[in-house]
Amino acid sequence: MKVNLFDRLLLFVLSVVALVLGVAVVLVGAAVPIGWAQMELTRHPYNIVTMVVGGVTALIAIRFLFFRRRRDPKLDSVMVAGDHGPIRIAYDTIVQLANRRGSQLKGVASFETVVRQGQGGLVLTLRMRVLPDIDVAALAKEAQNAVKSYLEETTHVPVERVLVQVTELGDNNRSMRVWSGTGA
Repeated sequence: MKVNLFDRLLLFVLSVVALVLGVAVVLVGAAVPIGWAQMELTRHPYNIVTMVVGGVTALIAIRFLFFRRRRDPKLDSVMVAGDHGPIRIAYDTIVQLANRRGSQLKGVASFETVVRQGQGGLVLTLRMRVLPDIDVAALAKEAQNAVKSYLEETTHVPVERVLVQVTELGDNNRSMRVWSGTGA
């Protein structure tokens, strides 16, 4: 999710306004004479609550005032040891490899992969549309094994789990797509 310039400007303006209001509420709670602020909020039990609310508002405003969305490159890639140093393979590359191998399977109408880091390696989620009259369970197992072994052979990255979601049946008109003659 990217934050565009207009949203960042609105967040900045809102943060400045909230910071000013938070500081003003803290001052009211502390009974600093501001003229119009001499009211019920400056009396004993309420002044503490007023100062806490103002302080929390000011702290949240400061947090959002300096908010930056930084993407850690380590979260978008996986490291593999190489002979002359580490090799970083982007998740997008792994997705492309998995999609390439998965779409070659007999009976697959469409294939998508989502990659995330697990405890002992990558966790892949395969979303498939399958053609009608195909053994869905067998195809799902075949996809798990084929994608896992292909990725481990080509990238040397351990694959912890491969989850399969069969989302729907594909179109009968794509029956020529059933078998490409490569793979498995």
